[in-house]
Amino acid sequence: MKQALLVAGCLLATTTLFAQTEKGDWAQFGRYAEANKTVKVPSNVVFMGNSITDGWWPADSTFFIRNNFVDRGISGQTTSEMLVRFRQDVINLKPKAVVILAGINDIAHNNGVIALENVFGNLVSMAELAKANHIKVIFCRLMIFLGDRVCNRPIRLSSSINGSRSMRIRMV
Repeated sequence: MKQALLVAGCLLATTTLFAQTEKGDWAQFGRYAEANKTVKVPSNVVFMGNSITDGWWPADSTFFIRNNFVDRGISGQTTSEMLVRFRQDVINLKPKAVVILAGINDIAHNNGVIALENVFGNLVSMAELAKANHIKVIFCRLMIFLGDRVCNRPIRLSSSINGSRSMRIRMV
């Protein structure tokens, strides 16, 4: 029985590996693989996130270099993708802190529908991994701008999560 389970597990792992190869690098592990080899370890801060974070390096790379900061944002990424590359792109760089900006692509269903509880679980898992490795965790929030002022009141986003129900997100 143990042998059958072991064989089944190996077949599943092999199938998953081939599926990743055929479809490409779904979590984009390769995006920063070479760059991670050249990072001065330990880094001060790693910025993990989506397209917003991804745009910070091109906007002011000298700021990152001068402060020994590392940008590991990838456009379109969900918390699931960030979680699976967290070890490679954060923990292995041994930063003092990680800044996480994530979740909006989950709400946008970039990888299909995901329950908000699972998004929260992914964020908690990243925080737990960081803390277990003595990395301070800083979560960012999205700021909603209405003209020239910041919106700090609850906003309503239409969503198809759990059917046609709308969800309420409080921006504090």
